[in-house]
Amino acid sequence: MGVSPPRYVGTSVFLRCWPPGMVVFAVLVFVGTGRAAAFYAVVFAICGVVAARYLPWRFAVLDEGIALWFAFGRRLFLPREAVTVRVGAGSVVAYPEAYRRFGYPLTDGLVERRHAALQAVLAEHGFRIA
Repeated sequence: MGVSPPRYVGTSVFLRCWPPGMVVFAVLVFVGTGRAAAFYAVVFAICGVVAARYLPWRFAVLDEGIALWFAFGRRLFLPREAVTVRVGAGSVVAYPEAYRRFGYPLTDGLVERRHAALQAVLAEHGFRIA
């Protein structure tokens, strides 16, 4: 079974650069200040790792589902049959069936310029929209 070409691709340079930048900054603070700010550096690094783990910087809508790319190289594929997409006034969020309470925001930069186009592509390709 082949993979279809992407019908919609969204990227966020901010989400690509910010989490690794947070980790690098935390390491610099930890090394530079010693014990004085060690707690805050560790908390900042943990926040960067969590953001990189759960906020995709790139996504592609395919006929088969939604492909997600994360900051530290993690990739995830959500099959169309196993995902529900919530479309509202804010960002579009993809909820996998296994984790209904947690979803992956499908952001296209800091300002959602193509929100209507993304919603139309998702509806046209048969995704469950809530």
